[in-house]
Amino acid sequence: MSTGRQPGASRPRNAAGAGGDPAGTRRRPGTRALAAAALALLAVPAAATAQSARAFLSQNPVPLNGRFVLNVEVSGSQNADPALPDLSAFAVYLGSGTSTSMQIVNGRMSTTFTIEYRFQATQEGTFEIGPVTVTAGGQSLRTDPLTIEISGAPPPGAGGRGGSGGRGAADGGIAPEDLFVTAAPSAEQVYVNQPVVVEYRIFTRVDVEGVSVVRQPGTAGFWVEELATPQRPEQVVRDGVQYASSVIRRIALFPTSAGPKRLDPLVIEAQVRVRQRSRFGRDPFGGFFGDSLLGRRMPVSVASNAIDLEVRPAPPGAPASFSGFVGPLAVSADVDRNEAETNDALTLRLDISGAGNIRTLPEPSLNLPAAFEVYPPEMREEVEPTADGVRGRRVYEYVVVPREPGRMTIPPVEFAYLDPARGAYAVASSDPITLTVTGDPGPAPILPGARARTAADLQRRDIRFIRIAAPSFRPIGGSLFRSAGFWTVAALPLLALAGAVAVRRHRDRLAGDVAWARSRRASKVARRRLARAESLCAPERHREFHAEVGRAMQGFLGDKLNLAEAGLIHDEIRAALAARGVGTDLIDACLDCLERCDRQRFAPTEPDTAATQAMLAEAGRAMTELDAALSTS
Repeated sequence: MSTGRQPGASRPRNAAGAGGDPAGTRRRPGTRALAAAALALLAVPAAATAQSARAFLSQNPVPLNGRFVLNVEVSGSQNADPALPDLSAFAVYLGSGTSTSMQIVNGRMSTTFTIEYRFQATQEGTFEIGPVTVTAGGQSLRTDPLTIEISGAPPPGAGGRGGSGGRGAADGGIAPEDLFVTAAPSAEQVYVNQPVVVEYRIFTRVDVEGVSVVRQPGTAGFWVEELATPQRPEQVVRDGVQYASSVIRRIALFPTSAGPKRLDPLVIEAQVRVRQRSRFGRDPFGGFFGDSLLGRRMPVSVASNAIDLEVRPAPPGAPASFSGFVGPLAVSADVDRNEAETNDALTLRLDISGAGNIRTLPEPSLNLPAAFEVYPPEMREEVEPTADGVRGRRVYEYVVVPREPGRMTIPPVEFAYLDPARGAYAVASSDPITLTVTGDPGPAPILPGARARTAADLQRRDIRFIRIAAPSFRPIGGSLFRSAGFWTVAALPLLALAGAVAVRRHRDRLAGDVAWARSRRASKVARRRLARAESLCAPERHREFHAEVGRAMQGFLGDKLNLAEAGLIHDEIRAALAARGVGTDLIDACLDCLERCDRQRFAPTEPDTAATQAMLAEAGRAMTELDAALSTS
C-alpha cells in the first residue's frame, strides 16, 4: 500500500488494526482470512533503518523551459532529509512532494520513502547533477551523480514559454500550453544605467482563482524601481490561440555595471480549478451551474523564462559634466527677483527633470561669481513610475547673498547625458540669469553684542526653564489610619493568600486538564521556537530556519487543537480549525506558512535574508491572530 501527500503537507500517519465479531467470521469464511492478514501485519517488525538511497530523473533529455522531476528514493525508512546539490545554473526550483510505499514479502516489511523535487530547465546544454547526501535512520547516505541533457527545442506548443506545474497532465490534465508565464524585457542590449522595463505576464486557458509569487528573481547588479501593473485581465491571441492574460509584475531595472547580466525566472503558484471526472460518467450538474460541482482547487507552480541582457559601457568621449545619466534631461533655473540690494537674500531655484534614474544624479555645481555668498541647498525629489519606465524630477533651492553692487550674471548650469537612441552624448543647460545689485559693498553690518543666527539658531529658544511644574504640599501630622500606605501594607497578607489559592487552582487544572494545559503553553512554546528561528536567519542556515519555523507553527496548532503534533495533515488541521469557527482566510494563511516552510527546506537556490525576516514576521502574525480567534471561539 502507498500513501502520498501534496508539497508542503505533513506526512500521513500509518495505522494498522484488525477487528470483527466471531459471529460474522463464521458467516463469512473470507473474513477469517482478512483478520489473519491484519494480525500478521501487526506481527511484522518495524522497518529497519535506511539501507540505500538512489536518485533518478523523471525524463531525460528535457526540453528548454520544460519541467523535470528529480526523485530521491530512500529504502528502509519512512523519513529522510536530503541535501541537494546546486542546480541554479541550469534549472529553477518549483516545488516538492513526498510519497511512502510499504511492501510485505515473506513476513518482512520493506519501506521506501521518495521525495520528488520539481524543476524547470532554464539553460541549454548537458549538465551534471552531483551526488545527493541523505540523512535517514541515523545513517548518512550518498547517491550516484546524474547527467541531464537540456535541448534547445521547447516543449510542444509552449513556444519557449514557461510551463505548468511539475506534474503536468497528471494534475487535472494541465498541459504546458494551458498555463505559462513570460518575462519580456523592453531591450536586450543597453548601456550602464539605461532603464530596462521587464513585464511578467501570465497566460492561461484554465480557471485560475489566485496567483501568488513564490520566488522573485535576484536583482544583484541592478537598481530596481517597481512600476504600476494593470489589475484587469484581458483576452489576447498568442500563436493563434486565445488566452486570458494579465500582468503579474512590472519593474524598471537600471544596470550598475557593464557585461552580460542574467535575470533568473520568476516563480509563481497558481490556484487552478480543475474538473474531477464523476464515477457516474458525465456530471449532471455541470451544465446547469456553469461548472462542475466535482471540481477541486489544485496548486500549480509556474516559472517564467530567464532573461539575458548585454550591458555596454558608456562610449568614450564623455563631456566633463557627464555623471552617468542615460536618458533625456531638461534643466531650468530662475530667481525670485532680478533686482536686489547688497546683502539681500535671494532664492535661486534649479529644476532638473528627465526620464531615467534621476536618483543617481549628483548635486549640481554652481560657478557663481565671487561676489555671491551661497548657502547649502534644500532638495526636493519626485520619482514617478510610468508605462515606459521611470520619470523623475529634482528641485534645488539655494539662498544666495550678493555682497557687491553691479550687474552680475549667474552662469548656466549644465548636465551631460547619454542619448541611448543615438549612442551619443548631449548636454542639457539652463539659461543664464542677469541680476542688478545696488547699494554699498561689503558684508552686512552686525550690531555691537549681536551675532548672526543660523537656521538651527532660529529653531532654538532663548529661555529654557529647568522646572515649570507647580509644587505639591503635604500636611504635617495627620492620622495613620487615613494613610493609603497603611491600608496597603495591611491588605498585603490577604492579597498573598488569594494569590496562593489562585496559583494552586491553576496548577490543579494544569494537572487534570491536558487540553487546557497544552493550549496555555502553546504561545510560550511557539515564541521560544520563533526566537530560535530568528537566531538562524543567516543565509547558510536557511534550511534550519525554515524547519524551526515549521515546527513552531505545527506545534502551536497541535497544542491549541489538542492533537498529536507528529503526523498532522492539512485536511485534519483545516477541519479542526473550521469546527472551532476560525475564518477561511486565517486557515489558509496558517497552512500557506506550513507549505512555504516545507518548500524552502528543499529549495536549492540562494536564500534571501529579507524574505526570511518577512517569513518570520508572517508566521508570528498568523499565530497571534489564530490565538485570538481560538480564544473567542
